[in-house]
Amino acid sequence: MDKEKNMPFTLLTAGGREYMLRLTAMSAIKLEERLGGSVYSGLKRLDEITVMVEFLYALTEGLSPDFTRSSAALLFDDFINEGGTLRKMNMIICEALERSGFFDCGEQAAQPQS
Repeated sequence: MDKEKNMPFTLLTAGGREYMLRLTAMSAIKLEERLGGSVYSGLKRLDEITVMVEFLYALTEGLSPDFTRSSAALLFDDFINEGGTLRKMNMIICEALERSGFFDCGEQAAQPQS
């Protein structure tokens, strides 16, 4: 279990495939452009399916450049169809951001310090 916590990505299994989720600097830049704000402000909008799928897309495209936005939507559907919930997806996204070094999940409630 400790070894898993040290992985620089989060592993998500859905639709019979494994996906490595990690937010790279370039995928974070693209995500901010698509959301029209910071990664942090995007977290406050994770109740929106569009935002959730954009995060999935950004978290996957950094390690799989051929991954598309449509693939992210299908990944989301597979996750839900296999018994996943929006709350679980939020937790996975948060874990991936933490492992990517952006911030701790507990920081969601407080503005990051500069």
